[in-house]
Amino acid sequence: MMTKRKWTKEEITAFRKENGSYFYFNRDDLNLFVPKVYGLGWTLNFGNPFAWIVILAIVAFVVWTGFFK
Repeated sequence: MMTKRKWTKEEITAFRKENGSYFYFNRDDLNLFVPKVYGLGWTLNFGNPFAWIVILAIVAFVVWTGFFK
């Protein structure tokens, strides 16, 4: 078992090649944002619990603004 730490871009790329997933889900990586596979920008590490808090906050904001225009 690996210890939790922030992974480098090279380690993230190797992890993606090994696991072949479109979504990045790595509980051992403490990075919240990781580089996208395709194109420019960043995406969430869905193995990080804070990523789910970010998603819930965005959904709550959308729902809140939809109900209280």
